[in-house]
Amino acid sequence: MTLKEFGLNKEQITKFELYSKLLLEWNEKFNLTSITDKDEIVQKHFIDSIYLVKYVDLSNKSLLDVGSGAGFPGIPLAIVCPSAKITLLESNGKKVTFLKEVVKALNLNNVSIIQGRSEELDQRERYDFVTARAVKQLNILLEISVHLLKVKGIFIAYKGDAESELKEAEKAISKLSLEVIADYKYDLSFGKRELILLSKLKATSNKYPRNYSLIIKSPL
Repeated sequence: MTLKEFGLNKEQITKFELYSKLLLEWNEKFNLTSITDKDEIVQKHFIDSIYLVKYVDLSNKSLLDVGSGAGFPGIPLAIVCPSAKITLLESNGKKVTFLKEVVKALNLNNVSIIQGRSEELDQRERYDFVTARAVKQLNILLEISVHLLKVKGIFIAYKGDAESELKEAEKAISKLSLEVIADYKYDLSFGKRELILLSKLKATSNKYPRNYSLIIKSPL
């Protein structure tokens, strides 16, 4: 699969090329990714990130990318969905510096960046979508993030084979008033992938999220 198969224009393709270049340059200083082959970056980072747009329309919606790291999936989604308002949330200062550089270089006016942790962020019920890729097991991920999602908003977890994680997260899904509305499975060149979509049925109780140490010690 290639980026062109997503119907991207020349400007968007150019932005992905510049993003790849910056990622490789900064990776030598900050160890942003273990993937250093250009083709693998396209497959494992870019295409995996934007596969969501095959299923979900982000137009004119707000999206929070939790634990954005080097910007996945938030920055690729911002490139392909210019009307979406994307917020990148990352706690690591060096990665935040890199994200700011990328957003500036790619002229992504629809992206903002917050340095912090989701369980400490005081933005309850604010976003239409919350995404997370390669961040924590699902039951923990939901508790630290779902309070940031609007009622009727959608939480999107990027995963590999997530069958066992979904089963382990059943209690968390119930207690946090969520409902699995879709589980999209697809194959990319490097393996099986999964997009789990959960709808938020009602406002998150103020007792969640709990203190992070308790979340880790005794997950829902």
